[in-house]
Amino acid sequence: MSNLSPSNPIQPLSVGDVVSAGVRIYHSNLKRYLILVLRSYLWIFVPIYGWAKSAEISARISRLAYQELINQPETLTEAERHTSPKLWNFFAAGLLLGLIYFGIYMAFFVAFFILAILTGVLTAASPALGVVGGLLIAVLALAAIFVFIRVISRLLIYEVPLAVEENVDATTSLSRSWNLTKGSVGRIQWIVVVAFLLTLVVNIPSQILGAALPTGDSADSGVAAIAILLFVVVTLLSSALIVPFWQVIKAVIYYDLRSRREGLGLELRDRG
Repeated sequence: MSNLSPSNPIQPLSVGDVVSAGVRIYHSNLKRYLILVLRSYLWIFVPIYGWAKSAEISARISRLAYQELINQPETLTEAERHTSPKLWNFFAAGLLLGLIYFGIYMAFFVAFFILAILTGVLTAASPALGVVGGLLIAVLALAAIFVFIRVISRLLIYEVPLAVEENVDATTSLSRSWNLTKGSVGRIQWIVVVAFLLTLVVNIPSQILGAALPTGDSADSGVAAIAILLFVVVTLLSSALIVPFWQVIKAVIYYDLRSRREGLGLELRDRG
């Protein structure tokens, strides 16, 4: 377990504390995390049930990381006993999250569409009014970016409460993420930025292969097929390394937020 408790447990962990703790836990458990990720990839090919199983397995990684943080490590089998009964809740939570994002996207899409039509009408009446309309579109674009970033940050750890806590379903897991991240959006965004920069190192090989793929009619079909196959394999391996890292980061963020908001007694509550 990584000792990441700050000198004052009420103060939030720094961005470096969270990321470094995530890296240590990830490195110490990489082998079993990779086993889980590869299993989740296989389940993706099975419609509905397989997608639910894949979501449950990914969330199980967060549970394993969290149990390390509270000094109650679990085996893969022990973690599965807690997460497997909630399989359909993980699927429902992911579906609800997708609907939330889709709803926000559609709201801004409609707003952009209406504003674009209005700007066209104003431009026809007066170029000056058209400039005003253009400025309004720019403001709306900035507002859309701001809203998406905030919502993504507030719901970043949506599956972790479901994987860790008892008596939590799909909707309450989303609510838990929203409540726990209140007032911490800026710090979460910095954690995501730093963690993303670390994952770029893993993504470099697939990016190089992608840029080197043969194109055009002159490309040899056999060479092209081998290159594409190699690209797919490297991309999948890169993803298999990155996915558990993000699940661990989510677990550390959840641990930090919950420790500060609910105190040291959370370990005893989880045992129940």
